[in-house]
Amino acid sequence: MRAGGWPAHRGARRWAVPDALTDVLVSTPRPAEPATWRAARDAARALLTAPSSAASGAGDGRFRVTEHDIRRALHDASPPASEIERPFAWTARTARRPLGLAAVRALVAGDAPTPVEAVRSRVAESSRLVHGGSHRAAQLDRWLAGLSPAGRAAVGAEAVTWCTRLWTAVDWDALGTRLVIGRDHWWDSPQSALLALRGRAEVRTGRAHLVVLSGPRRASVRAELALVLLVEALRSRDDAPPGLAVGWWPDSGHLVRVEPEPAALALAAEAVTRVLAQGSALTGEAPEGSGVRPAA
Repeated sequence: MRAGGWPAHRGARRWAVPDALTDVLVSTPRPAEPATWRAARDAARALLTAPSSAASGAGDGRFRVTEHDIRRALHDASPPASEIERPFAWTARTARRPLGLAAVRALVAGDAPTPVEAVRSRVAESSRLVHGGSHRAAQLDRWLAGLSPAGRAAVGAEAVTWCTRLWTAVDWDALGTRLVIGRDHWWDSPQSALLALRGRAEVRTGRAHLVVLSGPRRASVRAELALVLLVEALRSRDDAPPGLAVGWWPDSGHLVRVEPEPAALALAAEAVTRVLAQGSALTGEAPEGSGVRPAA
């Protein structure tokens, strides 16, 4: 253990790590009967790709549905136009997740001793990629490189806080070696070629998908987490149910657990159809900057 309580490598456990989140992530999901699961998955796919669905009648527009869209659709069927049309922009708040996830990956791999060093290394990498003219430089890298030193420091501070909360909340040894950190999964409908769903998860293990949540507790969270399971089910080439979907609020430590059950697939599919119907009804097409976006 390094000074200050930080582990020297991924095998070292943090002092006073809360066990609640780790216990859920390593728990065994309730078993689902394969035939029932398969029928629920096929029913969800049929609902999403039916000729009468909003995506099928959207003309040339392509719908990209995320958990944000489900949250908004289930809370308010008529969000103001200013909210719908606001384009995405990089800020300290929007950058903290990708930077924080890169830092967690470095910590788990043993490539950095603390969250501060891990984030600092990732921010420095952005400058190297951009100033070196690398084809690997992403939009985030170019935005970071264009900030003043004070601006980069502010962004880095947000990312360090985000990373630290996740890094110190989990016993990483207990999760095993089948870890995928910070990889969102997409399902593109092969039938309609118009619909894409995103399943966001910060950490994936052989048993669970961890989603770091923000904002207030809300009734829509189960549908948001069910979307993760729906995407996994639709992407799968076999009939095995995915692991649990676990939602976690770092500020409070509150947990929500959604089992991989047929009811979860139905919940997510119904929520997606509601998103599609509202997006179509509000604008006649998917406007840039809304939760339901045309693909680039």
